[in-house]
Amino acid sequence: MASLTAPHLFGGFFQLGYVTRTLDAAVSAFQESFGPTTFKIMDMPQSDVTARIALAYIDDVMIEIIQPVTTATTIYSDFLPDTDGPIVLHHLGYLVDDHQATLDRSTALGHAEGIVGSVPGVLDYSYFDTRPALGLWSEYIRLDEGGKAMFASVPRNRIRGSA
Repeated sequence: MASLTAPHLFGGFFQLGYVTRTLDAAVSAFQESFGPTTFKIMDMPQSDVTARIALAYIDDVMIEIIQPVTTATTIYSDFLPDTDGPIVLHHLGYLVDDHQATLDRSTALGHAEGIVGSVPGVLDYSYFDTRPALGLWSEYIRLDEGGKAMFASVPRNRIRGSA
């Protein structure tokens, strides 16, 4: 059994991660359904899959929309919608201070590792398969200074208190 003194895996929640087949259509559909939202769009090469992503904060929660750019089967494949435009909730994102301790705890709790990687000077990230317990993947991110700057550049869309 995992140590109860290790970090709780729900600590640091900050992100709803969605997947889509076509990012531009998904961003437009999101804006039509939920109102004006400014996104930052980026191309993100990863070790296992290249993706186009759109990031936006709505109040304190980051919305991430991922369009995998591959024909290979990935951790995103089972969640992709059948058509262009819609988004499907894929993962919950958590910021962590000690990435290795989080990897160790997730493994000890029996969650299968999906993707683990690092962008030097920016961030360390990992996806664990928490679908049996939560119905979704869980992503853990530890930010370096470059990652903090990248996240600080994500548009902030204030909803609460803006009326």
